[in-house]
Amino acid sequence: MTAMSVAGLTVRAAVASLLAASLGLAAERQVDHRVWLLAGVPDAGVVARLREANVRSVCLPAGKVTLGDGISHFEADVPSDLGALSGSTIHAVVWVEGELRRSGDPARFAVQLAAIEGKIGTGGSLILVSRRWGEGLVSFAADVARKLHRPVELALPLGELLAHVPEGGWEGVRLVTFCFGNPEALALPSSTTQDDRVGLDSLDVRNVSYRAAIVVLPRVTPPPGPAGASVGMLTRAGVSTFQPGVNGDVFVLRRSLDWGGTLVSPGQRVEVDAYDTVRYHRDLGYVLRPARAGLEGWDTVGLPGAEPTVGLSREALIDYLRGGGPAPALAVESSWAGTKLNLVLTNPTPHASAVSSTGNWVELQVIPGQVADVQMGDFNGLEFGRLDGGALRPTVLREASLLRFYLTFVAPRVRVGGGSVTFTAKPTQPKARWGVRLGDGRDLVEETAIELKPL
Repeated sequence: MTAMSVAGLTVRAAVASLLAASLGLAAERQVDHRVWLLAGVPDAGVVARLREANVRSVCLPAGKVTLGDGISHFEADVPSDLGALSGSTIHAVVWVEGELRRSGDPARFAVQLAAIEGKIGTGGSLILVSRRWGEGLVSFAADVARKLHRPVELALPLGELLAHVPEGGWEGVRLVTFCFGNPEALALPSSTTQDDRVGLDSLDVRNVSYRAAIVVLPRVTPPPGPAGASVGMLTRAGVSTFQPGVNGDVFVLRRSLDWGGTLVSPGQRVEVDAYDTVRYHRDLGYVLRPARAGLEGWDTVGLPGAEPTVGLSREALIDYLRGGGPAPALAVESSWAGTKLNLVLTNPTPHASAVSSTGNWVELQVIPGQVADVQMGDFNGLEFGRLDGGALRPTVLREASLLRFYLTFVAPRVRVGGGSVTFTAKPTQPKARWGVRLGDGRDLVEETAIELKPL
C-alpha cells in the first residue's frame, strides 16, 4: 500500500479542484450534476442541502416498461408526495425490460406516460434504463422522444454501450453510461476501473455525447432492517470475525446482532461490498479529468441513506460536495491519572476508513523501560515492539519503544476509548501518529499532537 500524509493527499484542495473543474466545464458546455432518488423523495431539508451543493436536478423513478412485439406495458410507480422537490428539475426514470430486441409500442407508452406527467412535470428528460443491450432500445427511445416532444435519454452499462454505439451516437437519443462506482448494487454488469477509464476515452474518440452515471449504493447480504446499520456495528470488539472477501468484506457473527431491526445469529455471515467518499472522489476525478469532449454531466446514482448506513452516507456525500473530506481526519485525546495515560481516538468527520485488520491504528513512541502496562480498551488489537527497518519488531513490553493500537474500522463520527498506558514514572508527553486504510487501497498517515483533556 502507498503511504501518504494529509498534506500529500491535499484533501480539501483536491475536492475543491475537482468541483471547480466541473463548474468550469459547466460554464462552457452545461456540465451539471444530478442525483438519482432511488429510495424515494427525501425531506425538504435534505433537498435544500443538495441545492446548496449545486444539485438542482434529480432523477426520480417513475416505473418500468416491458417491451414485446408491437406492445409496451407500462407500470407506473411514482412517489405520492413530491412537495419537497418543488423548484427542482425532475427527470423521470423508467426501467426497460422484456424482449429488448423488439421496439415495443412507442405510441401507447407515450400515452401511458402522459398520465403521470401532471405529477412529475415535463421540464426534465425521460431516462430509459436497461441493464443490457437490445436491438429495439434505440428505435423505441427515438420514437418516444418524437411523440413526447421532450428529450429522451438511454442509460446503459458502459461495456454494452461501447459494443454498439456508432460514431456520433444515435440521432434523437441522449446517452447515459454507468461507469465506475458499485454497479453490482443495481444488478448491472461489473467492470474494472481501468476498463471504465479506457471506455470513456473510446466514447470521446467516437465523438459521442454522454452523461457518466456513478452508482454509490452498497451491496449487503443480509440487508439491514429499516432502522439502518453500519459496518461499525460489525467491527466492535467480540461481535464478529473479519476476513476480506472476493467482492467486499465478510463478517462471521460471534454473537447475536440487531442489524437495523433484523436479528443476525451467531455463525451467520454478513457480506458487505461498500462504496465510500474516497472511491467517489477517485472515480469523479476519472470522469472530470482530463476534460472530456463528450461529457455533458455526471449523475450520482442513489442518494445514500442517512447515518447509520453501510458505506457512503448522505451526510458524507453532501459534506464532500460542499468541499469536505474525502478521508477521515483523526484526533488523539489523552488524560493523565497518576502515571497512567488514558487514550481516546476520535473521527469528527462523516467519512470512514476501509475495513482492515492492520491498516487503521494509532501509535505512541515511548522510551524503552518506562512502560509497565498497556490496556487495549475498545480498540480491536494491540502490538508493541521496536522499529526495525521501518517494520515493527515485537519485543517484551518493557523493551518496547512503540505501542500501536488497532481499529478494524474507523467509523464516521466515532469515539473509541478505553486504551491506556501505565508508565513506571510519568514521562514527558509521548509523540503519536495515526494511520487509516482508505477505500481506494492507499494508506493515509499523519503525525499528531496528543491533546490533553482534564480528568
